[in-house]
Amino acid sequence: MRMVFGGGALRSIAVLGLLWVLGSICVQADTRTAWQRGQWFTDYEQGLRQAHRDGRPALLYFDAPWCSWCQLYKRDTLEHAAVRAALRKDFVAIVVDFDARPDLMQRYGGKGLPFTVILSPGGEVLNRFVGMLTPEDMRQMLAQVRDRQNVPEPEPSPGFYQSHGVRSLDRQGYERFRAAFLQHLEWLYDSESETLAGHFPTGAALKRPSPRTWIYLMDHGLWPQRTRRAASVEWRRLSDPVAGGFFNFFDASSGDGEHLETSKLLEVNAWLSAWLAQAGRHDRQVADAARAGWGYLHDVLWDAKWGGFYQAQAADADYYALAPELRRRRPPPPVATVKRADTNAQAAWALLRMARYSGDAQVNDYAVRTVDFVLREMVRDGALFHLWRDGELSLPDLPQNWFWVLAAGAEVERLRPDPRRRRRLNAVAETAGRWLTAQMRAARAERLPAELAGLIAWVAGSRDLYPVIPSKARDWALRQLRIAADTPPDDLVTGLRAWEATLAVTRPTRGQ
Repeated sequence: MRMVFGGGALRSIAVLGLLWVLGSICVQADTRTAWQRGQWFTDYEQGLRQAHRDGRPALLYFDAPWCSWCQLYKRDTLEHAAVRAALRKDFVAIVVDFDARPDLMQRYGGKGLPFTVILSPGGEVLNRFVGMLTPEDMRQMLAQVRDRQNVPEPEPSPGFYQSHGVRSLDRQGYERFRAAFLQHLEWLYDSESETLAGHFPTGAALKRPSPRTWIYLMDHGLWPQRTRRAASVEWRRLSDPVAGGFFNFFDASSGDGEHLETSKLLEVNAWLSAWLAQAGRHDRQVADAARAGWGYLHDVLWDAKWGGFYQAQAADADYYALAPELRRRRPPPPVATVKRADTNAQAAWALLRMARYSGDAQVNDYAVRTVDFVLREMVRDGALFHLWRDGELSLPDLPQNWFWVLAAGAEVERLRPDPRRRRRLNAVAETAGRWLTAQMRAARAERLPAELAGLIAWVAGSRDLYPVIPSKARDWALRQLRIAADTPPDDLVTGLRAWEATLAVTRPTRGQ
């Protein structure tokens, strides 16, 4: 499969909002029904209970309506006759909506989609992998699990990569950690594509762009030639010349030669637009690309009725594979009517950043309205819900959501203070503060993911706004930063900025 879209004049489209929303509702309902018709459980807990009762292993598959590779995997492998027969005979098959259950993705260590986990009847992980298997490889793996129920994950060779943790929180500790971070970037930098699109020491590719990392490098005057070149390269690789916006990633090293992941995720588009707006000070084409990214967010993903941004359009690999002139004659894929608290907060934070460099005050307005939507519609009875789907809320109180919302809310409050918003933010902060206090007191608390640790440290630096956050939370969170072999660099940036603020190494630009 080869899909290449070159650069060109970008234009945002005027969207028939009602048609897209109605189409999305039908798509989501049909998708759930189709999985159930294929004897897949669409409820994770129910599927696990069934596997335990039957004494059969479970195949747990993470899917998303915007993932075009997931479409291909489902069509070519999961729906292959031999694979379907093996699953029905010996397994309990469970499909999980990635957007609806990020807690499960984190629990099982998923790094991208498609993601598959094999569980024993008791719930122990037997195997897991990211990406696609051929039908024959999948059938063989299922047979191995059926016969032994133990397919160990491959272990990397010892000593192939030295992970880096925080030794001390003084200036020397910071300098060592940042040096390790920059070395991590050197490992990932691909001189051919001139982007951070290389391979981790594990062999896995870093496919998504890293706009927050490039913003960090620009703010600190690092890699000046690379940052200018990367901005020019990335918008040409990822921009949609027909409908505007930026695709999720371009993978030149996939099994069939090249693959353009045609999803256009909210957070990817928001941070790319912010990065390009800053880089566009020196390049008019890059600045135009940033404006086109904002046009896509505003015209396509913004919900004019309720507020907030939808997560993405539905995947349609066949549509995006068409020549541009054919695409212009057909309706685009519908927008999936799902909103996430964490990615809406990210979008708000990124838009504040974009407005600073684009000079467009309207962008600030939408950043404020986005945070206010989350606090108004997704906070109920003291709980912050993760997912808004057609007005219904699900999955309350995930720590990642609390701290993204608190971080973005702090930036909005500094721009446009509002007593009602402050009260709602402090209600979220009270819940986050209680959780933090319990975690800090726990004798054997699990290590935080790098991104969450950085967010906590950043929010803890805003105790003028959130006095309920424990006073020692910033140092506690910073000590948990760690650069592992496969840590995405964007996950580390907020922690680095929070650490710099404690040392006054630099004055981090507010809003990332």
